[in-house]
Amino acid sequence: MHNHWIDVCVNFIEKTVEVFECLHGRNRQYVEKFAVIIPRIVKAVAPPENKKYPLLEKYSIVEVPLKARLNKSLCYCGAYVLKHFQCQLLGLDLSLIELMTQYVPFNFESSIVFDLVED
Repeated sequence: MHNHWIDVCVNFIEKTVEVFECLHGRNRQYVEKFAVIIPRIVKAVAPPENKKYPLLEKYSIVEVPLKARLNKSLCYCGAYVLKHFQCQLLGLDLSLIELMTQYVPFNFESSIVFDLVED
């Protein structure tokens, strides 16, 4: 796998890693490694009075359920991740992401170049 974007939301209260991925778990081994290191990061930045408690419990991974074949082109994963971030941050329903599948890009002619500078 070359360049692929996934959304990982860490829930420190429930000790979970919520994963939004268009390829449905094909990068799970990377998320598992990340889930193992999160408690170490939390312990490293914790105030001194909290460092005495063992926080090295692995976070569990939760796959966010997605509509099948959401990203049909397999090349817009970054756009889907950003839209998922937007829904998370604004408290919007994740079904809005499915609206992106109805978007049809404009058919631009890439061979036509216009010179905007007059001679």
